[in-house]
Amino acid sequence: MVDGPQRADEHGAPDAESPVARPETDDYDLLTFGEVAARLAEELADLTAELDRARQEPTPDARRIRALEERIALLTASGERYRREANTEEFFKRRFGGIDVSQDERPQWR
Repeated sequence: MVDGPQRADEHGAPDAESPVARPETDDYDLLTFGEVAARLAEELADLTAELDRARQEPTPDARRIRALEERIALLTASGERYRREANTEEFFKRRFGGIDVSQDERPQWR
C-alpha cells in the first residue's frame, strides 16, 4: 500500500484520513459485503461533509441540501440492507434458492 489516503480498493486497517477498515480475509476478485460496507462508509462520510458545507454557505441551496439528504438516506438504507443480508445470507437464498436438506441427508460426523 502506498502512503496517503486509503483507496476503496485497498484492504487493511484504516489510515489517519479514512476511518474505514477492510477485512483482511476478503477475496480480492469479488465485491464482498465487507468491501461494500467500506465503500458505503466512505461515500457517506464524503456526502455528510458536503452536506455540512452546503448548510453553512451564506445562501444555502435548498435543492442541493435536499438532494444530499435524500442520497444519504438512500445509502444509509442500503448499508443497513447489506449488513442484514451479510448476517442472514438473505441474498444467497434469494439468488440461489434455499437448500433444504432432510435430517437423513445431512453428513454424519462420527
